[in-house]
Amino acid sequence: MRLTLSTLQQRNTRILVFVLVFGFIGITLWNTNLLIQRIKQDEQQQMELWGLAQQQIAASSDLNQPIDPLTFEVLTTQNSIPMIVVDHNNKLFFSNNIDTRKLAKDSIGYVKLLIDEFSLIHAPIEIMYKDSLYQKMYYGNSKIINQLRYYPIAFFLIIAFLIGLLIAYYRSAQSVVENKLWTGMAKETAHQLGTPISSLLGWLTILEQQEIDEKILSQIKSDIKRLEIISARFSKIGSLPQRESANLSEVIEELIRYMQVRMPKKILLHFEEIGQAKPIEINTELIAWVLENLIKNSIDAIRGKGEIRLVLSWNKSAHIVISDTGSGIPKNLQKKVFSPGETTKKRGWGLGLSLAKRIVEQYHEGGLILKESSSEGTAFEIQLPVIEKQQ
Repeated sequence: MRLTLSTLQQRNTRILVFVLVFGFIGITLWNTNLLIQRIKQDEQQQMELWGLAQQQIAASSDLNQPIDPLTFEVLTTQNSIPMIVVDHNNKLFFSNNIDTRKLAKDSIGYVKLLIDEFSLIHAPIEIMYKDSLYQKMYYGNSKIINQLRYYPIAFFLIIAFLIGLLIAYYRSAQSVVENKLWTGMAKETAHQLGTPISSLLGWLTILEQQEIDEKILSQIKSDIKRLEIISARFSKIGSLPQRESANLSEVIEELIRYMQVRMPKKILLHFEEIGQAKPIEINTELIAWVLENLIKNSIDAIRGKGEIRLVLSWNKSAHIVISDTGSGIPKNLQKKVFSPGETTKKRGWGLGLSLAKRIVEQYHEGGLILKESSSEGTAFEIQLPVIEKQQ
């Protein structure tokens, strides 16, 4: 598929947007990490100052002497850093921002748990007295650091949600544009076909008055009727077609009769029905077009000699499998075979399978899938809902 300049521009724009978004995410997370490290350094310095102040108090020989104002301010300043001070036997001496209920319930066990937890976060600060260990202070992270650790996750989820909304909006807008384009093309095609069809009907009337072989006239009538059906199909694209109760087997058999006369003689076209038919409501013209499109794709894939098989089976729904012995679809196209513009034909538009899928899924609430494809052939499957009998 050839890429136009606008297609390349759209692709480059999407890539640029994603690069900018992920760059913004990366810078934000990096700055958040720097902020956390800065706060941790400030808290560490604050705890070290508290330890020095505590050591100064412990080193004072005269308890009646007034405490230095700076030391007093350091010791009494409120913060949100959880901390405990224990003696050399790990007996609790002082605590701050610690759950008092847990301390009251199991002081020894909870203190040991806090020592193990805080030791993994920060090295303990030793408070010395007369050249010997007097106390140890263990401390963890403040509430603000713990909250900031969850910030990148929340930020990432918000960005992911916004990206999801943008992607959904882009796809929705693209779908609307495609719908308008296809509808406009289809209705214009139906309009353009109207004039030559009317002219052909006039010429057919003249030919019927001449001594022309009736078999030839019959085939001409059949082709003109086919053109009228095609015009009617295109005129219905974009509007909700009316579905009516129909015999799906007869629709397929009529299409096969028409196709067999107009396809290469060395390509065999078989039809088989399995199971008991069930009531079904379809738009016969559109379903026939879908089947015709798939059969024509099989004819192109076979390239001269081969076999095409249609199998209609009935279960909880109607299943139509169209298989051939053609060259298959390249693996790199199999996942996007229903995307507009994707085609294996040199002169194809890549709209046939896309429109076929739209007709089956949106107009008939069914399904159209590529069942399998290899060098030995390709198989598509159509699933159509049946009318459930009311008990």
